[in-house]
This record gives sequence, C-alpha cells and structure tokens, in this order.
Amino acid sequence: MTAAKLPKSRPDSWTVLVVLFSAALVGALCWAGPAEKAFFTVKDELGRMVSIPQKVERVISLQPEATRLIVALGCSEKLAGLDYFLTKFDPLFGHLVPKSHGLPIVAYEDTSVNVESVIRLDPDVIFASPYDAHVPDSLQMKTGKPVVAVSSLGHFDKLLNETLLIGRALGKNARAEQLVGYFRDTADRVDKVVRAIPQDKRPRAYLAFWSMLTRTPVSYDPVTIAGGLNVARSLAPSYPGSDGAVVSVENILSWDPDIILLHGNYRPAERQVTVESVLGDRRLQSVKAVRDKRVYYTFGFWSWWDPAEVLVETLYLAKVFYPDLFRDLDLAREGNAIYKSVYGLENGYSLLCRTIKCDDWLKN
Repeated sequence: MTAAKLPKSRPDSWTVLVVLFSAALVGALCWAGPAEKAFFTVKDELGRMVSIPQKVERVISLQPEATRLIVALGCSEKLAGLDYFLTKFDPLFGHLVPKSHGLPIVAYEDTSVNVESVIRLDPDVIFASPYDAHVPDSLQMKTGKPVVAVSSLGHFDKLLNETLLIGRALGKNARAEQLVGYFRDTADRVDKVVRAIPQDKRPRAYLAFWSMLTRTPVSYDPVTIAGGLNVARSLAPSYPGSDGAVVSVENILSWDPDIILLHGNYRPAERQVTVESVLGDRRLQSVKAVRDKRVYYTFGFWSWWDPAEVLVETLYLAKVFYPDLFRDLDLAREGNAIYKSVYGLENGYSLLCRTIKCDDWLKN
C-alpha cells in the first residue's frame, strides 16, 4: 500500500493577515518620528529634578518673583492662585494683573500654604520659594503636583536662569530669550561706562535691608553692576536659603563705607530705618558715609525681586555712585521705558514713585 502524501503545511488566511499587519506596523514605527514626550525635566534652585507637563495651562505661584516673571512672559491668564504678599503689599501688581484681586490666595502672610485649596485649583505646576528647603518636596507629595523652587536672591545670573526656566515651563521660550537679552543689554550699558574704573576707586557701600540697620545682603548684583563694592561681600549668610547676614554696628564702623544704602521699597511712613535716623545716629558719626551725608534709599528685594525694578535700581545706583558720569541719565524716562518693555505697563515707574516716593531719593 502506498502511503498517502501529506499536504504541505501553509499558513491560513488569518495568520497571513496578522503577519502582514505586523510588518506594516513595524514599518510605520520605523518611519514615524519619536513620540512626543508628555513631560520634560528641569533642575530647580534646590538641585531637585522636577518633571513638568509639556503643556501647562494652570499655574499656582507662591513666590512673588516667579509670579512677576509669569506676567512678564505674557502668561498672567494662566495664574490660578497667588501668595498673600502680592495682592496686599505690591503697589504695582494690581496694575499689572487687574483681575488679581479675584484670584484665590493660597499662601498666607506667614508663608503657610492651604494645601486643600491648591488641590482643588488643580494646577499643572506650582512655583515655590527655596527658602524652606523641605517645603517643595512636602507640597509636591501632598498635592501630587510638580513643585519647582526658584529664586535669584540678588544674583543677576540667577534671575536670567529663572526667566529661562519659567519660560520653558510655560512654552514661552522666545519671550524668555527676549527678556534675558533686554536685561543683559541694560546691564551692559552701565558696565561699559564703569568697567574701566579701578577697584580701589570704586565706592564702598553698606546696605541696610529688611527694616534693620544691621541686616544686610552679602551679595547684591545691582551694586556690583553699577560699579560699587558691597562691604559685606565676604560674609556668609546667617541662615540657609537666604542671602542676608546679621552684623553689628562695630562691623559697620570697621568697614567705614563711602555710601550707606537703606531699603526704601516701603511707603515712607512704614520705613523703620530712615536716612534721617542714620544721619543722626551717634554711633555712626565717624563713618565716612554719614560725615559726607551719602546715605540714600534704594529699592532692594522685598519678598523677592521685581525683575523690572532690578534694572531700574541698577541705573539708579549708577547715578548714586557716579553722579558726574551718569548726569544725563533721566531715571524717570528710563524707568518708565523699562516697565513698558518688561510688563507692557505704561508709566510703571511713575506709578511706583507715587507710592514709595522714589523720585525724591536723590534730592535728600
């Protein structure tokens, strides 16, 4: 008997379809570009790596400097919640963001955060201060939202980096680059005038900030860019997360500064250290700045920096340090132009002067 021949095995029609579909899928994946990532990662001021959504529509800012940069980037409509300071104390914020009085306050005067309100507002990202290093991680864990700690603390380069970081987070890279270029151009205008002045010919300045004669920033770039020397620059901050140090009157006497700068970013009636009180302080009568009556108010950072005010202050200090070299600098005109360029706000410097009377500072 002849054995029956077995038929040759062949795939059935379903198998053929599966194979053809798989081949087509592999081909499509090979030709397609990489899938767009849902998140990107940034490194914040605390060195934390934070993942942020590619598309950010709602932002809570607990740090006034970051909030102002969000406005400068043209993203005020993304603000879903604010800190207490801006709506209570900032004389210009209501002009920058007219709807700000209707926004929820989620961080209070003592810097505590209402976590329940943050969760309810459902932000895509939260910007916070690095002042208390444990807070960003704690807030991120409690809310499940990315928390980015940012600040500049008187450092110009950090302000520029912060601008670029927030611009990247909000999809405003081009505007961030534009702002950074404007900041640099304004600083360079001053630097070109003062860069040739030898260090031993530059005025030595002591800064009394935050309503205390003996509390001073150990680093303050507007002084440096304007051609001055901060006498406290060799000190270390008195506490982590700050750039301030507490000194003694004996320190001030030993430094014998040429100029004393007082934190003037308050309404006149709220200033606890005044030009008059320093000039009349018996302990300071041997100090050169007091003898020469070179005691002035300056802007300073009060609950962080106002980016536009940084540039105004740099120009102002250039006039304080070198009145002859910057005789023709019209601070009111320049200041208003800066607020227009940074925020799109007309007459911003003039509006500020109505509150803190900064137009009178050089007349003292």
